[in-house]
Amino acid sequence: MDEAGKRTQGEMNPERKAKAQGPALGAAQEAAQGEIRPEKDEKRRLSAARPPVPFPVLGGASALYALFYTFCLYRNASGITYPFFIAGTLFYFFFCIKRCGVPSGSSAGGKRGAVDGVYAGFILLLGVSVCLTADGKIHLMTKTGIFLLTVTLVLRQLYRAKEWDFSLWLCRICRSLAETPGYLDAPVRDGIGWLGQREKGGKSGRVGAVAAGLFAAIPFLIVILALLASADAVFSDLLARAVKGFRLWDLAGMAAMAAAVFFLCYAYVRGIFADLAARPPREGERRKKYPSAAALAFTSVTAVVYLIFCGVQVVYLFWGKLQLPRGLTWAQYARQGFFQLLFVCLINLALVLICLALFEESRALKAMLTAISLMTYIMIASSACRMLLYIRNYHLTFLRLMVLWALAVIALIFAGVIVSIYRKGFPLFSFCAVTVAILYLAPAFGRPDYWIARYNAAAMEAGEYDDYGYLSTLCADAAPALLDPETAELWDETWPFQDWEARMKEGAQHMGIRGFNLSRWAAGELAGRR
Repeated sequence: MDEAGKRTQGEMNPERKAKAQGPALGAAQEAAQGEIRPEKDEKRRLSAARPPVPFPVLGGASALYALFYTFCLYRNASGITYPFFIAGTLFYFFFCIKRCGVPSGSSAGGKRGAVDGVYAGFILLLGVSVCLTADGKIHLMTKTGIFLLTVTLVLRQLYRAKEWDFSLWLCRICRSLAETPGYLDAPVRDGIGWLGQREKGGKSGRVGAVAAGLFAAIPFLIVILALLASADAVFSDLLARAVKGFRLWDLAGMAAMAAAVFFLCYAYVRGIFADLAARPPREGERRKKYPSAAALAFTSVTAVVYLIFCGVQVVYLFWGKLQLPRGLTWAQYARQGFFQLLFVCLINLALVLICLALFEESRALKAMLTAISLMTYIMIASSACRMLLYIRNYHLTFLRLMVLWALAVIALIFAGVIVSIYRKGFPLFSFCAVTVAILYLAPAFGRPDYWIARYNAAAMEAGEYDDYGYLSTLCADAAPALLDPETAELWDETWPFQDWEARMKEGAQHMGIRGFNLSRWAAGELAGRR
């Protein structure tokens, strides 16, 4: 080989080296490092059609995960198996990422790996909280948080997202989920392609033989089990107890759940890896920003209106210097607007984030955004004061308690927003995600219904509360407060209490091992002692 040829091989660019190691592996590694240049549409289509992980690996992992998912969650949304399901979910995604050849967070150093560990820790903690509470509302919020944190963690593993702003994070999360429907047929396509490759290599006979053997074993096992059951009474009793309560409808439901999970998980992983290989966002990527004049004009007018409103709040609500309009009580005044103010706070958050993402920096715009953020704190305080006044007069409900929690979350998020106005590159999305996760641990593990029942029970003992219907809607978390002898004596002769107590006993009796829930079990024990 001449000197020119050796020099040509030695200077092979990273893209050609990655392709020499395998098209899927090379594409995934280059995407993680942000080194792939934009390709033509046809080339992207071919990259998306190529499985990033061999079908037997991704298909087998997805099938095992689907079976594990079904075992943990079939007719069991909040049992003891839920934390194990969460751990299995993290293992499934980490396994797929590792087999794809993507550096699992190590490319950005130990700091990124530590942050990813924090995300995984929060996901596991939230998973544990599900089997400790019986509150369906908390379950819905917890599972939504677990889902979003898991998607975020997967994206952090696949991309160098250090310089992504808040809006780009939201776009990437939505885009990763939007890719899934387009790949629902990927298991079938990849499976057919894999079988075709094996036929070309003359390796398909073994797969067919294994499948034929498994199908042939089904009738054989039926006959053998029948003979063994008739031969031994102990074995027959064990077999009868194993299939007791088993119905064909359950088999169909489990099969449908497993199939749905298999196709959805395979499609999600397949879609996100194909998008990663075809259109990787570069770490330093920046969008074109618009002149700040329009944003400055808009925010200036908004700030003036907010200034007047905040002045009214300070005078009327905080100092109490002026009289309320005739016929309006403080409780009615408090009721008018805490939800509206909460919504305005969310609008202000979106406004500041949009201005930071779409418009050029300027001192005047930063000053206006800071002013709006600071006045938002006055609105947060106003909404909180209104809610506390309303609770003092009309007592506590789940929605009222969660409004106070949401206001605390927004207050902390705006602290990060103010920092991001002046500090370029501040990881606002990660700050918000971790802040919300930390604060959400309070309702996730704190059993809000217990505190609601305890607060209202104290008011009931004082003769200020008699909404027995609402108390009967509380979940098993409220049992320690509602079944307290002094509290139960006040309403145990009413039909709402009797119905609630019967539900607590019934819920504890039908849990089983998979469905064991600590809160339901404790409520059943307390109700059974009466």
